[in-house]
Amino acid sequence: MRHRGQGGTDPCEVRMAARAPRVLAVCVALAGCLALASGAHAADYWVKNGGSDAANGLSQATAWATLVHAADRVAAGDTVRVLDGSYRGFYLETSGTSSAPITFRAEGANARITQDNPVTPDGINLEGASWVVIDGFEVNDRTRAGIRAVLGSHVTVRNCRLGYNGRWGILTGFVDDFTAEDNEAHHSVIEHGIYVSNSADRPIVRNNVVYSNRGNGLHFNGDASLGGDGLIENALVEGNVIFDNGTGGGSGINMDAGVNGVIRNNLLYGNHASGISLYRIDGGAGATNNLVINNTIVQASDGRWAINISDGSTGNTLRNNVLWSAHPFRGVITIDAASRAGFTSDRNSVMSRFSIDGGGSVISFAAWQAQGYDANSFVATPEQNFVAPGSDFHLLPTSPAVDAGTSVNAPATDLDGEPRPAGGGVDLGAYELQLVSCGNGTIEPPEECEQDADCGSGATCVACACRAALACTSGIGATKPVLVLRSDPAAVTFAGQAVIPKPWTGIDPPANGVRVVIDDASGATALDVTIPGGAAWTTNTAGTRWVYRDPAGLVAGIRRVMVTDKSVTTSGLVAWRVTGRAGPLALPDVASVRSAILLGDASECALTQFNGPGGSKPSCSGGTSRVKCR
Repeated sequence: MRHRGQGGTDPCEVRMAARAPRVLAVCVALAGCLALASGAHAADYWVKNGGSDAANGLSQATAWATLVHAADRVAAGDTVRVLDGSYRGFYLETSGTSSAPITFRAEGANARITQDNPVTPDGINLEGASWVVIDGFEVNDRTRAGIRAVLGSHVTVRNCRLGYNGRWGILTGFVDDFTAEDNEAHHSVIEHGIYVSNSADRPIVRNNVVYSNRGNGLHFNGDASLGGDGLIENALVEGNVIFDNGTGGGSGINMDAGVNGVIRNNLLYGNHASGISLYRIDGGAGATNNLVINNTIVQASDGRWAINISDGSTGNTLRNNVLWSAHPFRGVITIDAASRAGFTSDRNSVMSRFSIDGGGSVISFAAWQAQGYDANSFVATPEQNFVAPGSDFHLLPTSPAVDAGTSVNAPATDLDGEPRPAGGGVDLGAYELQLVSCGNGTIEPPEECEQDADCGSGATCVACACRAALACTSGIGATKPVLVLRSDPAAVTFAGQAVIPKPWTGIDPPANGVRVVIDDASGATALDVTIPGGAAWTTNTAGTRWVYRDPAGLVAGIRRVMVTDKSVTTSGLVAWRVTGRAGPLALPDVASVRSAILLGDASECALTQFNGPGGSKPSCSGGTSRVKCR
């Protein structure tokens, strides 16, 4: 029996019967060039609820009302700034240029696309439009795709939140030089989180969080039957966190006809079908000559193989990966006979389950090594490798994966943005174990302290530096934290997730509320607010999601809080998102921002210490008017 990536035969809706829009795209591009030649200049336009499409759109006071109108008016170099509110999606056929892209940007944290655009059953649709940036929108519950881009090039989608869309979070077709970065794509009803389809060169998909999609988390499909060369060439797939996908089949990362790609620094866990699949169903060739390096892949008990290579997918290289499967008999690497030419694999942490006949049978690690593979690899369990198997995939100091990798083609930083290597060699997996330079009992510059008593009154010793006392002292850190603050007009977005061990004693927002604290290491407080329990909270029927709504923002301007119990994925995993227009805000020092959320009793809290501009992630940028941290 063959175990394919699945999902590769899905119709991508971009058929060569639609070649006519290519002509339109050329005409649009030509029109853009003529406009520039005639002296047109870039403009900043504004869109807001309550605006008027009869106004000039050039200020917040004269903002347009609809994105549809904005899309009809923009030209190369223009930026459309969208204030918080609910909007119909838009259909864009106009292109920017390399030096003057068109940008649609959400100015706050709550600019939502709540209706399909007027032409296609998608939220935002780019049709033959190139050099376009879509930044910061929430696009949920759309009929087909949250964001769709076809027959163009140099399209960037960043900082968007896409959930519960009918088929895809993001779809592209025949788009070269596409970038998807820092997005959240989840709960696509029929298919995939992010789908790069049809012949496409140089796509970049990085730093996205992709989860709970019925099909693939990330799907790359050359679709040779629809025209072009049928290849996805030179893809860069890095820094993504991909989990709980594939209940309907697929992979965390699916590559049908991906050629000469790099897949690195990705964390995949709890996916229910395959982990990474290199294969061919509808592509122009097998997925060939790809480098899969420094990934952590832990498969769910109902999943398939961690890495699946088949259908003449030759010349692939696996290095520095941590691989594991909780399935009762499937394992870490399966390859078929047609894909073994040029295949190399070494310096991986594995388990003793492999296949050389496409998953038809299972062989041991020793038998796999006898085929000439993984001579410098080893068998290790999640308990030997990870800080908290199932929830925290950072390496233990005692892990055999530490310093066990090769530096050849290894990424220079890890999934956290920390330097690699940090010790005597490159570590395996997505995370590099960072060296701790303090804790020997002696204060050695640049250390400020070894214990709290070394600091002044009210301060604590954190990583050998004196810091103002923390609101949360559980020691639990948030993962994928996001914090955006603006002083005028004041706004706040605060999100993240953390594993807070069960049984919970106080996490019950409708009864006990939640507290949010944002400050800096000096103790200067930007926001310290307790959202009380009470009737403003609602609970879903499963009792796993609590939502606070207050359109008036009577409590420090906070308008919405959502807390979600994700224990179905990982015991104790809880996520939160807080948005509001609190103000006026005195922003914290961008060099030492801290955030904390207190969800229950004193120990049921999570915190984040952000680094300053240019520092390793999580870090902040900005200044006195706007701070953005992630």
